[in-house]
Amino acid sequence: MTELERRYRWLLRAYPRAYRQYRADEMLETLLATADDARRPSLREAAALVVGGLRARTGVDRLGSRSALGHSALRLSALSLLVYGMSVWATGPIALVGIVWADHSYRPDAWWFLAVPALLTSTLLATAWGRYRLALAAALSTTVMQVWSDNRWDQSSLFWSAHRLQGAIVPRFWPAVLVSLALLFLLRAPRTPVNRPWAWPVLAALAIAALTPNPINGWSDAPWMSVYAFAALAVIAAPIDARLPIVASALLLAPASALASYELYFHGAGWELGTSAATIPILAAVMVITLAAGTIAGRRQASM
Repeated sequence: MTELERRYRWLLRAYPRAYRQYRADEMLETLLATADDARRPSLREAAALVVGGLRARTGVDRLGSRSALGHSALRLSALSLLVYGMSVWATGPIALVGIVWADHSYRPDAWWFLAVPALLTSTLLATAWGRYRLALAAALSTTVMQVWSDNRWDQSSLFWSAHRLQGAIVPRFWPAVLVSLALLFLLRAPRTPVNRPWAWPVLAALAIAALTPNPINGWSDAPWMSVYAFAALAVIAAPIDARLPIVASALLLAPASALASYELYFHGAGWELGTSAATIPILAAVMVITLAAGTIAGRRQASM
């Protein structure tokens, strides 16, 4: 075995094992035939093989049309929003368990701290297994529970007011709402078998929990820096998986919706606005750039 062949075989390990069993010899033969007298793969060729291998591992290469890629991106967006929602709601159950463990007493008025994360978990499991009707029911129940818990101390008014927006001014309110909208579109999508390659979703979930603003990772103290870093990472990863920028755009809707609700809440209550006017257009520009990157990469990947 020559040094060039050894290097090619090492690069081909970026592809899944099942893929290599059927295509590795054919790909290696083609690569060696076009290499001329080169002693090692060029940087461009090596990068193309690594990106192609990672793309095969994500499963995006098996999505044969733009509509299939769009539905898959919508499903991953719903799952990612649920992971994000669970991360920002996780502090409630953790704190409740700590109080019960320390004081050996249960607080009956705090049961909704457990109800919302439990409903989010049910929605996540139903969505992961393709049970979209059940997932939609759980997502709507989560939204109703959040609205009730945010306004449970003010039941005197049955009409909508600026004060009814108090729960919507925080990002944790929005994942269930946005997931409900995504599931409405998924209900109308063609029924296809749900693939569950667990490694990629687990890595994506870890990235979401680590890079989006939530109380667990400490980014909640600097939410916009975290949001911009997450968007930049998704744009960089667009050549590998076009769904990632689309997922990032969906995740950006949570803090964006919270920011818009914050402005409406303070404006409706007659108070002075508490955020910079530049934040909204900057966030909108980041969302547009991220979504555009996903759309362009999606067109390229769907045509391959």
